[in-house]
Amino acid sequence: MFMIAHRGASGHAPENTLASFRLALELGARAVELDIHQSRDGELLVMHDDDFRRVGGRRVKVRALTLAQAQGIDIGSWFSKGFRGERVPTLGEVYDLVDGRAEVHVEIKHGGSVYPGIEARLAAFLERRRAWPRTVVSSFDHRALFAVRALEPRARLGYLLGLTTMGKAWREMEWMRAESLNISLRQASARRVRQARERGLRVLVYTVNTQKELDRLAKLGVDGAFCNYPELNHA
Repeated sequence: MFMIAHRGASGHAPENTLASFRLALELGARAVELDIHQSRDGELLVMHDDDFRRVGGRRVKVRALTLAQAQGIDIGSWFSKGFRGERVPTLGEVYDLVDGRAEVHVEIKHGGSVYPGIEARLAAFLERRRAWPRTVVSSFDHRALFAVRALEPRARLGYLLGLTTMGKAWREMEWMRAESLNISLRQASARRVRQARERGLRVLVYTVNTQKELDRLAKLGVDGAFCNYPELNHA
């Protein structure tokens, strides 16, 4: 089973920051996961929530801010004083740091209904970087995944299950040619792993933060785990 650093080494550093991704690499992560939103001026920004309340203390929405305004908000101090001054990175800044050193899992938090053109901007970015082979695009917004597939036959897609019924999920994954079923710890079961295997899908599980959880998933035959502590490993 391989470990995917969830929002970087987010157990040790503020999530989705360059500090967090840098630490994940130092801890030996071979894959990192991040989330993207879109600024008012069309920049792809790496953060989990659609506003800054939890990490920056401000209720303003990402889509209401320009890149310059968004990067004026400190998103490190909430974690600890040692990370004061950390700013929300652009997707390009994260790829400058990570690409070529680890596989990147990019979660589109909201598709075009919230962020017009986000799928095309992501596809154009990955094309410029020649990063399609090293990137997996995932989302709970399955319309966004279909949009990415329509834009790029080479796209590697991870299907975040969420509340979708399994019958619908299996059909959608076949139609969009997903490579993985991404599910929560609660959703992970031997039956679901077996059904995914029968369809040629990998199974990736989030968020796994204890050795006990990791060992249980290994017994189920899970392929990978999203973890806030990338130093965890299953022998």
